[in-house]
Amino acid sequence: MQEVSRSFALTIPLLDKRIREPVMITYLQDRLLDSFEDEGVLDTDYRKKYMGKVVELFNPTISEREQNELIKQVSKQASEFEDSVKKLIKNTDKLVTCFNTLDQEVQKISFRWLSEMDKGMQKYLDKPVETFSELNEYCYYVAGTVGGFLTDLIVEIGNIQGENKQVLEKNFVESGLFLQKVNIIRDIKLDILNHKKHYWPLKELGITESEIIDQANENEALKALEKMVNDVKRHSKALIDYYYAIPKEWSGYKKFYSVNNAMGYATLELIESNTDLFYLNKKLKIKKTKVLKILAVSEDTFLKKAHSVLNEN
Repeated sequence: MQEVSRSFALTIPLLDKRIREPVMITYLQDRLLDSFEDEGVLDTDYRKKYMGKVVELFNPTISEREQNELIKQVSKQASEFEDSVKKLIKNTDKLVTCFNTLDQEVQKISFRWLSEMDKGMQKYLDKPVETFSELNEYCYYVAGTVGGFLTDLIVEIGNIQGENKQVLEKNFVESGLFLQKVNIIRDIKLDILNHKKHYWPLKELGITESEIIDQANENEALKALEKMVNDVKRHSKALIDYYYAIPKEWSGYKKFYSVNNAMGYATLELIESNTDLFYLNKKLKIKKTKVLKILAVSEDTFLKKAHSVLNEN
């Protein structure tokens, strides 16, 4: 976990004990699928083939024999990747073993949302994001689905009913969109240069890939950035509503949610109106001292910033 996502390795231990392991295992499943989606230099047919196999690996209804055969097929692909991703794929068998220890209903929830994630990831493998509508759809598939899993998980395990359940189910998609869009904004230059693919709707923004990382077009790039940032900020009300709908007995989940979103707002603050986003060859990151401050008073930090952004509009 530490090697494939330092941010979630930091926040998953904050979760309530009864959901900590299911969330960690499911996150690693998602990361395994994501590795076949966008890591390495691979053709689209290969990616689709093995993304399908990864999903089927975690189908609770397949036989042990089928599962073992899929483990062999997926883990053999580790040589196509590097570093932490290679290690994750090589150890597919361990991840499946952990998944098989989960409660059957949790397995079903996890598999349902992994399947939904895969559907959208495959759709956008060779389809560019050109409009804000497509950006929302893509972010739903890769991050809103994570919010769907988390929400269904606490609703199932905590037997959450009534208005709280309705509010959580109404707002989980936007919660996922917020963090995913912050990352998409932050990674624009490195995505263009390293992955040859990005998720800014440049067609609707009226600027090209080459123009946005060319300093001669600084004013146009800043206008595009402003539109992207304002689009993210529109999710603030949903974030607040979701937070208040989390029952008080889920204190760990409240902390987890607050830290992740507080760091999202801190990152948004860092990249807003910042041309380094386009011209530096490194990822912009919030300072460790700020991360520590967020961890200390995460819920206050998150709510204060979310309400502040909401009041801007």
